[in-house]
Amino acid sequence: MRFRWLVCWMFVATCAAQQRIKIRIVNNAVLVPVRIHGRDLNFLLDTGSEHSVIDAAIAPELGLTQAGEEQILKNYRKQTAHVATTDAFHIGTMAFRQKDMAVVPLEPVSRALGVAVHGVLGNDILQTFTFRLNFSRQELVAAPLSRLGNLGTPIKLQRSGNDFFLPLQIMSLPFDLLLDTGTNSTSLSWGTWQRLSQVWTPTSIVDGVVRAGFPVPPAFLVCLPNAQVGSFEINDQAVRIQRKVDSGAFSSGTFGGILGSEALHPFEITFDLEHDAIFLKPDPHFKPDLYRYTMVGLQFARNDEDTYSVMSVWKNSPADEAGISMGDRISAINGQSTSSMSTEQVSAQVHGEEGTPVNLIIERGGAVSAVTLHTRQMLCGQKDAPAQFQSKK
Repeated sequence: MRFRWLVCWMFVATCAAQQRIKIRIVNNAVLVPVRIHGRDLNFLLDTGSEHSVIDAAIAPELGLTQAGEEQILKNYRKQTAHVATTDAFHIGTMAFRQKDMAVVPLEPVSRALGVAVHGVLGNDILQTFTFRLNFSRQELVAAPLSRLGNLGTPIKLQRSGNDFFLPLQIMSLPFDLLLDTGTNSTSLSWGTWQRLSQVWTPTSIVDGVVRAGFPVPPAFLVCLPNAQVGSFEINDQAVRIQRKVDSGAFSSGTFGGILGSEALHPFEITFDLEHDAIFLKPDPHFKPDLYRYTMVGLQFARNDEDTYSVMSVWKNSPADEAGISMGDRISAINGQSTSSMSTEQVSAQVHGEEGTPVNLIIERGGAVSAVTLHTRQMLCGQKDAPAQFQSKK
């Protein structure tokens, strides 16, 4: 079970009327504008975090008061963090006083997303108000449930401390996955995979998948033919299978895994965490990314020199076959320098219709080479990617 902080906060605003807050969706992550001590900041909306976080580089600049330290149990490790207290914390017109936050370096998160992430909105804050999240409109609406209109299908969550687990069925087997909007993909634990593999064998596996930040054993991807959440059936959902780890929530034999934000994008989702519930309603404006897994098979992150480094090369992918290695630098794509490209722009260049040529300039040590790759469907059929859903009512 994750550690639950005792927090000191007071919610001092009312949501008697709706307030619409413009958010940003970056690599499937939700960034919410937050104001602390008069400074505008970007916070990651993370229902997988029990407690809110402030970046270690930002906390001293804001003059936050130190309030001791705590042990945090994260997905893949334990971490000791200082705790700081804010005097004023605002999300739109909602205000919080004397709010405790863990002080954690968020530079790896910023590098992975390609934008500055100054903090994390955890469940200590998110369960104090109800809100609707719409990914296609990039909008968060905070208001009482009675003012949010048609909420959709209610889903009862299982609470453990300040964590919330979503019950679902995968290939007709029941599991509880941590509701984790702060992670862009769904990841199943090794124990969950052991149960699934007894009743189902995937048609293909993509190996060599890594995560940004703290190193863990490489995972692999599979395409689940069927899963069910409430009355909704989800077909052809790509999920990550995490091999055994020695620390963090994923090291527990009872931890099923995490449901990431990618699986939520087809829905308009309303959160009522105070009452352990969410509501799902299909979003008619949702447009699937048809080329999510039609790619050249490499993962990358922005480095300190405003260029991009290869984090991982998926096995048997076009990048693997061309000899690209972890640590190689990508200095140009299709004739354009990557120094002027955002993370989303780089991603768009290395994905596309199957067979699309991708011209890379790769730097390794002092050597520079030109490589031409062609995109390939790595996982899930293009007509079904990403997951398609339908109501079973």
